Amino acid sequence: MTDSVLRGHPEGVTQGVLVAPHPTAVPASRPTLEPLEVANAKPRADARARAFRMLYERQVDFVWRNLRRLGVDEADAEDRTQEVFVVAHRRFDEFEDRGHGPRAWLFQIVLRVASDARRHRRRHPEDPDGGTAMGRASVAPPQADELLRREALSKLDAALSMIDVGRRAVLVMHEIEEMTAPEIAQALGIPLNTVYSRLRVARQELEDALARIEELEVER
Repeated sequence: MTDSVLRGHPEGVTQGVLVAPHPTAVPASRPTLEPLEVANAKPRADARARAFRMLYERQVDFVWRNLRRLGVDEADAEDRTQEVFVVAHRRFDEFEDRGHGPRAWLFQIVLRVASDARRHRRRHPEDPDGGTAMGRASVAPPQADELLRREALSKLDAALSMIDVGRRAVLVMHEIEEMTAPEIAQALGIPLNTVYSRLRVARQELEDALARIEELEVER
């Protein structure tokens, strides 16, 4: 066999003899085993889905009522609640429980969604009473206790709406959701002393607002 013939068959040459590639040979660049990360991807995804579902089921009421407290009208609250959880799902991997639980983390999202909702409401006003009439209409007349409760909540919501949203958030988190001052500081990204000062001012503002509402009702 001539050199020219050998040069024409570069598959393999051993001591002047052509050697065909082994049929089971695998290129060095091709992995022979599935990476561990790929093998574990589905269990991790399933665990993440279960954890998020549990978060949703436990915190959906918390999110809904605090959107309402922060100025989202009742007719829009359901959609805005779903918006909060869409954002939470997208950022779920960022959540890290530092001993405060998920509510402080969720409240950060609630604040932003509520702010967007209020801004949209100002640009597209539809219901001048902020949904209060709808809320009252949904209560059957014979349910006197429920009607009184909803009217009291409506009065509280009206009073809260008179308070600056930053102080309102602190008041709602502490007085209604019973979150601690450190939890609030972490959720809002503000110093602990600022939490205490906002809370003190907001309590006084709430009392003043409720008193004004009572006066207006007496004058009617």
